[in-house]
Amino acid sequence: MHNQDGLVGLSYVVGQEGLSLGVSSSLVPAPGANPEQFIGFALSTCFNATLRIVQRRLKMPINSEVRTRVDEFKDTQGYKFTVEAQILMPDYSEADAKKVINIALDECPTAKLLKDNEGVTFRLVDNFGEEPVLGE
Repeated sequence: MHNQDGLVGLSYVVGQEGLSLGVSSSLVPAPGANPEQFIGFALSTCFNATLRIVQRRLKMPINSEVRTRVDEFKDTQGYKFTVEAQILMPDYSEADAKKVINIALDECPTAKLLKDNEGVTFRLVDNFGEEPVLGE
């Protein structure tokens, strides 16, 4: 990805892929996607894909969804993100779901990048209607 102008303008994939997105932030009044959305998109997509790979390998039902909430907070040195990945696996017992989740946490490249950071959590939920720990 390439970005030239920070939180205004475009970010794009260098090369032939053709992906170009307008960028913005909750801090500036401009249209476009913000970094929080990119983090949530990357984690939800990569982690759910990895959950399904693990489910398939273990010959378990292929049934999972991931909703990621990313919030931005001011701290003493600028801003920081908090991330909560909510994992829905309705056909699973809690023990089986946690087994699949723990394997996926060690295999998903995005989860491996984020999981050990302060303010990043992965939480098994019964439904996405639960009150969020973080804003959405």
